[in-house]
Amino acid sequence: MLTILIRTVLIYIIVTAAVRIMGKRQVSDMQTSELVITLIISEVASLPLENAERPLLNSLVPIMMIAAIELLVSLLMMKSRKARSLICGHPIVVIKDGKMIDSQLRLLRISREDVYSLLREQEIGDESEVRYGIIEPNGTLSILTADNISNNGIQSEDLKEELAKLKEEGDEG
Repeated sequence: MLTILIRTVLIYIIVTAAVRIMGKRQVSDMQTSELVITLIISEVASLPLENAERPLLNSLVPIMMIAAIELLVSLLMMKSRKARSLICGHPIVVIKDGKMIDSQLRLLRISREDVYSLLREQEIGDESEVRYGIIEPNGTLSILTADNISNNGIQSEDLKEELAKLKEEGDEG
């Protein structure tokens, strides 16, 4: 019993340290890769607690390796826009000039009702008030209205490319 208690405390300390080193946010703010890493760490951490015969080091080493890999991947994503887009995705415009873009909704596998719900959360009563509605890589909906959009707005390169592509499609149609 004392062995399990000591193992539990050690695992708690190591997992807490690993998560702090990786700089985790709230679950709702996590990228997909971060959520996967968190789930893997929790599974690996539970193994020595389930089986007292298993050496504790058999879990501690993988936890630290996973944390190190996550740090390296984070650095890669900071340095490379292509890597970030591949691993995390990129913003996708789902509303343009007050109209939902059904092809984008299908791509994301979300319904109009889901978007309506996200609009209501931001106190937007009608999609026609929205110049651009953008699903961010973490799944949140960003709203740009005619009042708050400008050429000097905060936009990532990925979003600028997405908006330019939509503008070209609009000019063709």
